[in-house]
Amino acid sequence: MSEFNIPLSRVMGLERTVETGGTTSCTLRRTETTLDARITIENDDTTHHIKVEMGELTSSTTLPRKLATKWQSLRDFLQDLANGRADSGAQSEEAIALMEAQDSVDEVLHAGQIAYVITTVNRDRPLGAVVTNDDGEVCAAVTGASKEHLAEAVRAKLWPVQEGLGECA
Repeated sequence: MSEFNIPLSRVMGLERTVETGGTTSCTLRRTETTLDARITIENDDTTHHIKVEMGELTSSTTLPRKLATKWQSLRDFLQDLANGRADSGAQSEEAIALMEAQDSVDEVLHAGQIAYVITTVNRDRPLGAVVTNDDGEVCAAVTGASKEHLAEAVRAKLWPVQEGLGECA
């Protein structure tokens, strides 16, 4: 039996979506069948966050924007996923959970602050975040049990309660 593959020229055809972000689809082929991949791309200043759905299988990867071989890396990732050589679903779920936690934490930041969200070894609080300002100074370092808990812990460190008001300033 042959393996699913995608010509590099087709992957390079995804260039616009990779550079601008958004959703597209791509067909992988092998002799007896085809497989459609739904690709969602979110970009920031330094990376492409790529989520791929193939039937019931979902996985994700992150590629540096400046990577000269990103098209080959994307092709390899798609082919590995289609051919069952990708990382386990648990790992891809972890990557998606980290992206969602990053989005939740970003919503509570002040202007000029950057959050770095990571996994921890603590089973009760598997997510962590460090927030810095434009000068690289640490403004907050917290852990959380969920993306909501993490965002609330960051908010509590960054948005002090004004005495007597009972509200966040």
